[in-house]
Amino acid sequence: MSGKKFTSVGTDIEEVKRQNAESGPTFNEMKEIIANSDVGTPTIDVPDINEPKKYTWTGTDINEVKRLNAESGPSYNEIFEMLDKELGAE
Repeated sequence: MSGKKFTSVGTDIEEVKRQNAESGPTFNEMKEIIANSDVGTPTIDVPDINEPKKYTWTGTDINEVKRLNAESGPSYNEIFEMLDKELGAE
């Protein structure tokens, strides 16, 4: 016997651990990176009451979506920028 550990369905446990170690930050490490960055600090954009509202053809208020996105935290690209900075520091 080779001494390798397998799950009941035949998955090589050590191989999974090796691949996980090479896959990048864990979910909890990502939460820590985001929490320790200043990129995700939302800014409040006060809408101009004189500007007419813009809607998509389905009736979605475009400016409201932009406002909600700005308040929701870092964007996909900002998260990757944080990762690049964090992983580049190692």
